[in-house]
Amino acid sequence: MALLSYEFMRRAFLAAIFIAGIAPMLGVFLVIRRQSLMADTLSHVSLAGVALGFFLNLNPSLTTLLIVVIAAIILEYLRTLYRSYSEISIAILMSGGLALALVLMNLSGGTPQRVSNRICLGRSLRSHKNKSGF
Repeated sequence: MALLSYEFMRRAFLAAIFIAGIAPMLGVFLVIRRQSLMADTLSHVSLAGVALGFFLNLNPSLTTLLIVVIAAIILEYLRTLYRSYSEISIAILMSGGLALALVLMNLSGGTPQRVSNRICLGRSLRSHKNKSGF
């Protein structure tokens, strides 16, 4: 219970409870439509949105939302265009999103490991005494 004394851990716990309630409902819907890999694809593309936010010095949440919505629209368009080959569009967007994320991480200054640490950890684990960051 010592973990719950930290504010970021309480927020993470509440987010996990929220996701645990919503994810099964979305999962059933996606499995029925035969799009079970769509969430995986959009999560890979979202990394490109976060990297774009850091590259342009914009809010990464907004750029991620924009990129994921655009990718979902493209994915749905390709799925309707190529009905019998819908898995191909998923693979193209998944690998393209990761490739774009790596390119943007390299261009945003620093190694991809350093940028990914900044993306994944953010300010949640930074000490208040240490203002240097990553």
